[in-house]
Amino acid sequence: MKKVIVASENPVKMKVAESAFAQVFPEETFKFIGIKSESGVPDQPMNDETLQGALNRLEFIKQTYPDADFWISQEGGLCTEGDRLYNRAWIVIADKSDNTAKSSTASFYIPKKIQESIALGLELGHAGDAFFNTINGKHRSGILGNLTAELITRENFYLQPAIIALSELKHQEWYK
Repeated sequence: MKKVIVASENPVKMKVAESAFAQVFPEETFKFIGIKSESGVPDQPMNDETLQGALNRLEFIKQTYPDADFWISQEGGLCTEGDRLYNRAWIVIADKSDNTAKSSTASFYIPKKIQESIALGLELGHAGDAFFNTINGKHRSGILGNLTAELITRENFYLQPAIIALSELKHQEWYK
């Protein structure tokens, strides 16, 4: 059984890791360990801070659990485009041979009222909870789930880039 360290205790991020590994490596069995990790960026990452946060979390869990087979980090953040904000997340995965792959989600624009709450200092998850009258939405379907009537949840939003990054590690010879 191979050990995968997930740079989060968030149940959505744990499910993303479990599903991605099960789909990319259906013949393998894995044990998943979620740990709270340090991002080294603000709680609400902006622009390039999002990728940096994912990389920092990955490095933190690699140092904390150096005997793992894989490490996976997932970091969502906001980006600016003129006077608008959009959400995007990065997934970074490393294997025990020190190969690293990354991929990002699609992006979606943040509604103006939520954006106004963020401008007042709220983190996206809290601003979304206030707008949609939810509690701890980032541990469930997230803002995107609310915006799309659950057609796209936070879990399946993160799943595709996790599969892409993991597939790159599985087929490293194609990328050299």
